[in-house]
Amino acid sequence: MREFGSLLRLLRTHLGLTQTEMAELLHMSQPVYSRVETGRRPLSMTALERIAAFVEVSVEELVFAFFLLDDNLNEIERRASDPVNKLLLALAQKYRDRLPARFKNAAALGLLFDEPGA
Repeated sequence: MREFGSLLRLLRTHLGLTQTEMAELLHMSQPVYSRVETGRRPLSMTALERIAAFVEVSVEELVFAFFLLDDNLNEIERRASDPVNKLLLALAQKYRDRLPARFKNAAALGLLFDEPGA
């Protein structure tokens, strides 16, 4: 689960939390959290479950949001002929459309903070 650091950084900044506050939420020290966020330490499943509960989404939605991060979508676009990648790109566009174009990682944020029925 090493690659979730970029998603955690996005969530932390979107929620206006410091690394120390996020570390407390995940029951770890700030230095350990910092290593998780920078990809130098893996994230436990328990920590992933805690952040999912905090933002009131499922772990599966967090995993899916990871794929909708801009950096990951750029890689998916390079392989856009694959049917699964086409589906991911279409879904990303759906969630991007819910936020102003200037938002970085709009698809991931749109998925995680989507209003039910919107």
